[in-house]
Amino acid sequence: MIKHLKTYLTISLSLLFIFSSFNCSAAVINSPSADSTKIVSPWYKKLSIIAQYQYFKTCHHSRFDGGYVFVDYNATANFAMGLGVGYDYSTLHIDNGYNLRHVKVLPVLADFRYVPFSNWIVCPFAVADVGYSTFIKYEQEDPTHVENTINVTDRGLYTYGGGGVLVKLSHKVTVYTTAGFTGMHMSFSNLDVNPRGLSNQVGVKVNLQ
Repeated sequence: MIKHLKTYLTISLSLLFIFSSFNCSAAVINSPSADSTKIVSPWYKKLSIIAQYQYFKTCHHSRFDGGYVFVDYNATANFAMGLGVGYDYSTLHIDNGYNLRHVKVLPVLADFRYVPFSNWIVCPFAVADVGYSTFIKYEQEDPTHVENTINVTDRGLYTYGGGGVLVKLSHKVTVYTTAGFTGMHMSFSNLDVNPRGLSNQVGVKVNLQ
């Protein structure tokens, strides 16, 4: 028995190899869609492009209009995350007793979206953005004109959180609207210029797959 152990082991390994090969072949025949998905759907096929407009009314009753662009990765059918940039503008924002004219904000953001019922054509979803306002520029004007008007550049934490409804127009194209809270310079100081308040967004998401 021991004498032929090497032969038995060789035969057993050969049979195991043949059996494994047969199972792999059967799996390919029985589930071609899975392998074809792996071949024709690389990671970049899970990317999507998002473009949106934001209407923002601050707690100081000033108005901002902005545009945003994101590149998101659809990690699962229910969750996506990505990066993007935005630009917000207001002709007049009153804060800390000053008239802040021609306010420009350029944030760089991480975007997170959760869709609980991804198979629905019309579906609620949640979105959160957090990032950094790389610059907040404005002209600081004293309403009494005692102080000279000066140009100010600031920066700080940018946040957005809200929920909305999306409508799938096709497998690739989705339109949506959200309502939530935006803060362009979140801090714990009352002296910081922080445009913040309720905002509304409308946008379109295009899947690359």
